[in-house]
This record gives sequence, C-alpha cells and structure tokens, in this order.
Amino acid sequence: MGLKDFLGVPRLERAKRVLCVQPHPDDNEIGAGGTIAWLAGLGIEVVYLTVTDGCIGTQDATIAPERLAEIRRGEAERSARHLGVSELVWLGYHDGDVPEERELAATIMGVIRTVKPDAVLVPDPWLPYEAHRDHRLTGLATASACILSGFPHAKSEPQAPPHAVPTVGFYCTTRPNTWINVDGTWGKKMEAIKMHATQFAEGWTMISMYLDMKARELAKGRGFARAEALKVVPTILLHFNVDTEGY
Repeated sequence: MGLKDFLGVPRLERAKRVLCVQPHPDDNEIGAGGTIAWLAGLGIEVVYLTVTDGCIGTQDATIAPERLAEIRRGEAERSARHLGVSELVWLGYHDGDVPEERELAATIMGVIRTVKPDAVLVPDPWLPYEAHRDHRLTGLATASACILSGFPHAKSEPQAPPHAVPTVGFYCTTRPNTWINVDGTWGKKMEAIKMHATQFAEGWTMISMYLDMKARELAKGRGFARAEALKVVPTILLHFNVDTEGY
C-alpha cells in the first residue's frame, strides 16, 4: 500500500468553502480559473484573498500606481464575480513589496480563521524558476498559515479562534496529482481573464493560444479536451514528510 492509497488524494469537489489566495489580481484566473468556475458551479462557496494591489503591473509610465491599483481592483471584482466567487478579501500590500513569510503567514492565517475554508488554493511556491518574490512568499506563507491555523496558540493577525485546513491545492505546479476537466468552464475562464484589461489588452492572441495549448497538453489521454493541473495534498503532508513531492 502506497501513501496515496493510505491517505487518498483530496477531492476539491467535496469542499463546502474554498479560499483562493493570489499574489496579484488575475493570478487565480490564469492558474485555476476553470477550476474555480467549476467549483462555484457545484454550489461550493469560493472566496478570494488577494495579497497585493497590483499597482506596478503596467508598462505605461503615464498611469500613476495608485490609479492602476484602483482600476485593477475593479477588474478583479468583475472577473471574480463572473466565475461565481462570492466574496473578495484584499490585504492591500504594495505590489512587489509583500512582507516576509512570518508576517504574511500571520495575516493570511487571520483570514483563514475568519473564512474557515475546507480547502485553500494558491500558486505553488516551489515552482522551478519562479523569479517573482510575491509569488514565492505568498505560496510559502499560505502553506505555513494552513499548517498552523488549527493550533490555538499560533498567533494570527487578527487573533481568532483556530480553524484547521484539511486540504491545500497548489496551482501552476510542475508536480500535479489532480487534473480538472475544464471543458465546460473554459470559455468563462477566458472571459474572466480578458476582464483584466490593463494586463491583457495587448498580446491577448498569444496569451490565449498558450493557455489553450497548455490546457490541451495537460488533458491529453484523460478523456477530455482541456485540463487544469494542481498538486492537491492533505495539509498534514506539508510538514516533515519525505513523501510529499511524489504524492
């Protein structure tokens, strides 16, 4: 009997509430928009937590960072609602300047204890060649928060009663163990991404082609046309376990 046979790979569709943590507005849609729409369509409550304001995400020097952050927030709210997200939480850190892991984990833990999700989705911080500090720290801090949030003496910001997170799913990963059929939600995902007009007004043809090709590659041989791939694990495997990488 292997570890997967013993514990089983958690099934996201069994959750009642899912918290999706993203470093910037649009990351959830790009990495897991089809999955998020699928979960919402099943009646699962989906909550977004956005860590930064996205204020440096432009090559247009004529737009002020504060104005860009305002525009991107509106784009993100429309996009999330289009996918069926029920609530959006904003931490409001300056884009590119999130705090170190310990401080960020305490803040994310405060949200976890308030929202009380059955599963948390976040970009994989162990993605090879991930050069963006916001992505690495958000993923690491979220994983840490999920481990500690069930312990009453672990300090969160704000301090709140403990809530144990059973499942964590990492999207944009090179070590997937779960492939979600997104044939029925692909159109909604792409529409949601396009709502982030400040990010995708230019180069949309190439971006949409890449996303489609990647989704088809991930689905190959699985009986459907397009897939999103995630590494979904029981939270207990995120600490002191040598088998998690191959799980």
